[in-house]
Amino acid sequence: MIEISDGLDKKLKDELLNWSLSDNGINRWISRDVSTNIGGIVSHIWDLAEDANHHPDMVVGYKGISVKIMTHDKNAITDKDINLAHKIENLILSLN
Repeated sequence: MIEISDGLDKKLKDELLNWSLSDNGINRWISRDVSTNIGGIVSHIWDLAEDANHHPDMVVGYKGISVKIMTHDKNAITDKDINLAHKIENLILSLN
């Protein structure tokens, strides 16, 4: 399992309800129901990632986007991951 401190695990569970912890990072599925402009969402996420200098792995499909975030050089979940997840979550909320 990927490393995560108790404090960050609590933040993930308390503040990022649509994100889950897996063996390879924190993950979020963004359904096409949020917006049919999947490419636009990917572009916005990439802009957030560029600003943070912290880039998620994304898989894009017809039904939505899978986003995975981890700090690769630490093989752990860090504040950078939680902060980027919050920014992505705020982006999604702004689309509704």
